[in-house]
Amino acid sequence: MISSAVSSTPNNPLLVTVDQTQYQRADIISISGDSTSDNQSITLSIENTNGVKIWKESINPKNGGNFSTLVIAGGGGWENSGAYTLKAVQNNLIKEIKFQFVA
Repeated sequence: MISSAVSSTPNNPLLVTVDQTQYQRADIISISGDSTSDNQSITLSIENTNGVKIWKESINPKNGGNFSTLVIAGGGGWENSGAYTLKAVQNNLIKEIKFQFVA
């Protein structure tokens, strides 16, 4: 059996993922990840198709570097369908992933 768990490494010290590639209004987006540094907070944000930041949360990783949170897709800034960007920032590390939103 192949494990789907991802772990950060010195070469890839910050990882972030979402549970689906496409969401609709009122869907719950499950964000999770892993960091080699469990004593520094991670700022997560989502930008819409216009590059406008529509959600932001600061999260502290658990011992071992794992982190997770939930976001509801919808509200201000979620008017347009297209590629949205999830950004994770910890110190000078930045990871971005894109997902589709269908308005």
